[in-house]
Amino acid sequence: MSEFHSLANLIKRLEVATTRLEDLAMSSSSATTVVANMPSSPQKVPATVTSTAAPVNTETSPMVEKHDAAVNSFVEKYMSLSQEIGGVVAEQSRLVKEALNAERDIVQISTMAQKPDMASSTFMKLLEPIQKAMTAIMEIKDANRPDPLFNHLSTVAEGIPALGWFTCEPTPVPFIRDIKDAAQFYSNRVIKEFREKEPMHVEWVKAFLGIIENLAAYVKENFPTGLSWNAQGEKADTYIGKLPSSTANNTNTSTVAPPAPSVPSAGAPPPPPPPPPPMMLDDNDNKSAPQPSGAAAVFAEINQGSSITSHLRKVDKNEMTHKNPNLRANSSVNVAAPSSPKRQGPPTPNKPNKYTIKKPAKTSLEANKWVIENHENNHEIVLEETAMNQSVYIYNCKNSTIRIKGKVNAVTIDSCAKTGVALDSTVATVDLVNSKSFALQVFKVVPTIAVDKCDSGEIYLSRECLDVEILSAKSSSLNILVPESDAEDSEFKEMPVPEQLKTTIVDGKLVTATVEHAG
Repeated sequence: MSEFHSLANLIKRLEVATTRLEDLAMSSSSATTVVANMPSSPQKVPATVTSTAAPVNTETSPMVEKHDAAVNSFVEKYMSLSQEIGGVVAEQSRLVKEALNAERDIVQISTMAQKPDMASSTFMKLLEPIQKAMTAIMEIKDANRPDPLFNHLSTVAEGIPALGWFTCEPTPVPFIRDIKDAAQFYSNRVIKEFREKEPMHVEWVKAFLGIIENLAAYVKENFPTGLSWNAQGEKADTYIGKLPSSTANNTNTSTVAPPAPSVPSAGAPPPPPPPPPPMMLDDNDNKSAPQPSGAAAVFAEINQGSSITSHLRKVDKNEMTHKNPNLRANSSVNVAAPSSPKRQGPPTPNKPNKYTIKKPAKTSLEANKWVIENHENNHEIVLEETAMNQSVYIYNCKNSTIRIKGKVNAVTIDSCAKTGVALDSTVATVDLVNSKSFALQVFKVVPTIAVDKCDSGEIYLSRECLDVEILSAKSSSLNILVPESDAEDSEFKEMPVPEQLKTTIVDGKLVTATVEHAG
């Protein structure tokens, strides 16, 4: 029985071992199948996995979406009205659309790329599309000056530089607003001309100025100190010309010339030409030694020894002054040795005369300031479209007349001669400085008139302006003329401003009074 029991145990153990061996065999078989199904070499990997060219992300960034939300409604209205007006205005509007797309692309690129140096070629390539569009807009304006819609073209030409706000750091918002003020000068002319007969042009003006106004609000909210870039992004070259709007602009052949065909790569450039052969010297040139000069010439003559006096002439006794007193008295002897020339300093330059350089005349609105300069013999200068927040600066005008309509903030007349200025009203002062033979006429109200370092001036006041304060210093021959009655054609009464003052000491204080001449 014991042998049978041990045999049964042995058989049971063999069965367990067999089961384990079968399990091992099955596991090794499955592993072999997996290995066989795997690729045997890296060459079977799809080519798209090994490609190193990263696709450009064309997804619109949140900053661009905000940009579109701010200006798109005004852009669409401006474009549709421009097409209704037609002609050169419609042609110019297509270029405005291209400039807006270029500016939008720069905002998109800034969210993905590092900031390039503004003096680098990369930044110049980045600006190229918007510069081309702006240049074409200016050319349309300059080529159509006789056109009846020239003020429309000028409005757009003066306002489109606002799209270059990203180049103005750290004050892009004031830059945009200054550009808008320049455009508003011509837009006011459009409104004045078409307000009654064609209101569509007024809506056109509002749409275009709305683009600039909302662009300024967008920049103020998101980029108050300048366009921000992605410091962790790639180089800007990666994205230039690869955005959808850039491709659309490049394919638009109606307004922009097609790009030049790219030059096929032809390998490395050819080597530079060999340097020119060295200059050959003639042996005969070496034989002729250069003549000494300066100190070398002096020592060369000293080394001649006794022959140094061979070229001198012997002086006769009749020519010797120490033996002939008459020669000394008459000074008739010619001195053989020439006297050394008197050393002179550099010529003194003539002081430039400020009146010899004639500068061009100028009448322009710069931000909130009218500038009228260098006019001569011009009696037709009229400012009509003025505002209370604008000031007027008149400089270096001669024999001219300037008419300022409406109410302005202040007026300054500087260094003018024989110039007349007629104005309605001012909020602040009228300043006259360094002017001669001037005339100032006030039709309504001016609170203060200040005259400094002026000569021979006349100031005509209206009946409403008799409460004015006139301050004068270092001025002579100044007369104030006021109306004698309330009639419109009333004569003016002339009253001189005193020039001579008398000062006395009363109770330890100075008391100054004007000197009146009787007789």
